Amino acid sequence: MQGDTKTMGKKKTVSSLNETRERRRLDIGKVRDVWNTFQTAMWHVCLPNELVMCFDPLLRCIFALYYLPPVALVVAITHSALARIVWVLVTPVAQEMEKQPYDASRIVTLALGLYQIIICMLPFTTLSIAVATLGHKALNCFMESMVDSWCTYEQRDYPLLAARLRFMMEDRWRCCTFLVVLFLLGTLVLSGFHTDLLVAWPDREGNVALNVWLIIFIDLTFVVVSAFTCSPPGLRLLNSKKDTADGKDGSFLEYFFDTWWRKRVFYIRYATGYMVIALGVFTTYHDGPLRALSMLLETLMYLLIPHVMVHAVLSISIVAVNFHRSVRWLSHHRAAVPHTIAFILPYEGVLLYSMYYFRHHWMTVCLLVGVSVLLIYRSIDIAREFEVTEAGSVLWKREDDGTVAPPDLAKVLEEAHENKSRHLNTVSLGVSGDMERMRLISDGKEIPLQRVVIERIGESRSLSKKAVFLAYAFPRVLHAQKPNYLGGKHFRTGRLLLRTITSILLTFFALLVAGVILQAAFPELRKWPVRLRISEGGEILTIDHIVVRMHLLSRNASANPLSPPVTSAMTPAHAAFQWGNTTAFNTDWYASLCAREFHGASVWEVSLLALATYLSTEEEVRQMLHFMNTHMETDWIMRERHGMDCVAVDSSTKPTEWNGYFDFYSAKHDLSVVAIRGTDMTSAIDFLIDFNMFFEVVLYHLLSNFVPGAGILPSHLIADLIGLASLRSDGNFQYGTWESLIAESKADDKNNKLQCVSNNYRRDFFADVYNHIRYIGSRSKRPKHVILTGHSLGGAVASIVGAKMGIQAVGFGAPGITLARKKFNVDLRSINKHVGNIISSHDIFPMIGGNVGEQHRIECLATTRELCHAMEFLVGALWRSCGSIRSRFPSMGSVL
Repeated sequence: MQGDTKTMGKKKTVSSLNETRERRRLDIGKVRDVWNTFQTAMWHVCLPNELVMCFDPLLRCIFALYYLPPVALVVAITHSALARIVWVLVTPVAQEMEKQPYDASRIVTLALGLYQIIICMLPFTTLSIAVATLGHKALNCFMESMVDSWCTYEQRDYPLLAARLRFMMEDRWRCCTFLVVLFLLGTLVLSGFHTDLLVAWPDREGNVALNVWLIIFIDLTFVVVSAFTCSPPGLRLLNSKKDTADGKDGSFLEYFFDTWWRKRVFYIRYATGYMVIALGVFTTYHDGPLRALSMLLETLMYLLIPHVMVHAVLSISIVAVNFHRSVRWLSHHRAAVPHTIAFILPYEGVLLYSMYYFRHHWMTVCLLVGVSVLLIYRSIDIAREFEVTEAGSVLWKREDDGTVAPPDLAKVLEEAHENKSRHLNTVSLGVSGDMERMRLISDGKEIPLQRVVIERIGESRSLSKKAVFLAYAFPRVLHAQKPNYLGGKHFRTGRLLLRTITSILLTFFALLVAGVILQAAFPELRKWPVRLRISEGGEILTIDHIVVRMHLLSRNASANPLSPPVTSAMTPAHAAFQWGNTTAFNTDWYASLCAREFHGASVWEVSLLALATYLSTEEEVRQMLHFMNTHMETDWIMRERHGMDCVAVDSSTKPTEWNGYFDFYSAKHDLSVVAIRGTDMTSAIDFLIDFNMFFEVVLYHLLSNFVPGAGILPSHLIADLIGLASLRSDGNFQYGTWESLIAESKADDKNNKLQCVSNNYRRDFFADVYNHIRYIGSRSKRPKHVILTGHSLGGAVASIVGAKMGIQAVGFGAPGITLARKKFNVDLRSINKHVGNIISSHDIFPMIGGNVGEQHRIECLATTRELCHAMEFLVGALWRSCGSIRSRFPSMGSVL
């Protein structure tokens, strides 16, 4: 009886537990039903199907466009890294070649010179290719994120993200690889940008940071809650090994990627849109509409970062998985090892030599090691593709029409056949396979397959096969990325477009660098674009520019200043100007500009000094100064440069030996005018300088034409991003002002040499201008006043130096430096206080970068707008528009 009672008690307990579990399951089911009903009701109320059909493509397109800023940021960072290589490593080589140029008249000397150039440039070229490869991989990741946010496949939003996540989660080893890469990449990003992400940005953009973190938290909560509450009960979290071998998905994975992803993932985009709009309305009420719109744009761009980061982690994880597969394939196909080694050996030899060359720079060595791993992976991959071509061992065809499968698809089919897998074990969009039935499913259509064995794998050992393999492999390894038949047509188009753009940019950059090296080794390849001629009586000075010819005529010159000269040499100058725009004597069209003086020197004098920097030789500069002193009653002289008279403490402070500046001194005004030359139209290094200085700013201006609202983003945000992309390394160096130099100067200064300023590892090519000004400022016999001037590039450099040292800078047609101020470590208040710019109408170059400070605009007197940037037209416009200037220099007759 007692035993029966215990048994009945146990049965009742078990029965009550079962009833409790059943009630709990029913309660959970009711909660799920209520949640699903609430979701459906809210969706139909907020976003009915008709509205979604109309606005969904537009919304996806808008979200995709906001991936362009991070794409541009990666392009700018890659350019900055390449520029650092050029300025730190290539420029010194070019300067050494300039000291001992080669003779191009003899073939042997020319050949030896080219050979030495190649040997000197080999490590730098290898490092540049490594940087370009890393940048291209990052760009490819960002491009895939952008296309992934725009396109849909099988009614799935973010199809590539879903396919990659599914592939990584199907196997425990792959899942662990994903988690390890996520931890390592997250640690790397936080260690590199922890100050900006966690301190500086939240302090300055507190509302935006709070909005972003709030929206991310809500979206993640929605994903977790909806995925687990709406899933059927009793699902496994990950696949078992048996299911993986049979090609079956784990139940939860199958539900998550097939059901939840198709029905609910696009809720995130619309929920995010609603939250951003609600936050915008709230901000409009408190801070105004302009601030609200700016906040919305910043929030949208920052919200895309998690998507990009997940794609980056997945890309690296898949590369690691595929590398492991390739090595395993090579270990099972020993006959392919000699061919692969013979193919990869030259590339690896160059990489090993470069690693040894840069052995004292561990970060560079790590980069080269990473590229070496990618090269090994790609080489084995090419060997695998070769084995499934007509020249290889196995051929995969369509059974119906005999069409040969592409190598990248055939490689995956052969791997599945060797592993006896039922399905293709790879990331694919639109393509799947049933290996038991030998069928390929592409876009919903079944394609029968046929496997043809040409010869047993491993028997293709003849020299002819080896030669065919090398011919097949060499051109393919040079591709920035391999073809991807399984990636979907939108992604294939995006990769092709990206490869085209990056190839054009890299080719242009490489041609500039090659031009710098060749012009340094063979100076006769460089022709000066500006020459000076003076008439026999010294009454006419002609400046013959590559784009225009200008004549300065004294009052005693034979030509009539009111009528054009008739000689063939002067006709082009007359034809280039619009002669109707001339003021009466003592009448100024631009009163403030015409009366502008700089410590006694008129603005027209300064413009002539800025023009003198373009002359080919120092002797021609002296001739121009002599003409000015004779006919304008000035006393300008050219003084020695002192850019190298300083003490270098390390490689970043070694003088750059750049001589594109002049020091003109007037004893009458006790004034020193440091004039900086603009772009030499025949100099490759000058074009490389322009490319380096203005690349990020021009990229922003181009981007603002495609990204909605990018033009209204706060200038300090743009300046921060440009500063981040420029990879500066001298932010803590104190340059000192002109006043501080005077205060610290000593009476006995014959042996007093200051420390050279940091030149940002030679990228600040104009650092010698700082050194020169610091030198003359620290002398006891210093000028009382100093100003800087320059045209175009020279004006931008003058603005940077002047703003840093607190010296008045006068630019003529100079690009602005406001947006790039963080790149050059310049304070905005100093720019407003010390920088001025004289801008000709229709000149597009001052539109770059954002001009602030003192600005004067003057009408262009050129017959065509393309010539409005030339310095000669600014000189002529000042002369013809300012009667007060003509009355100040009565001995000058005219400017033609």
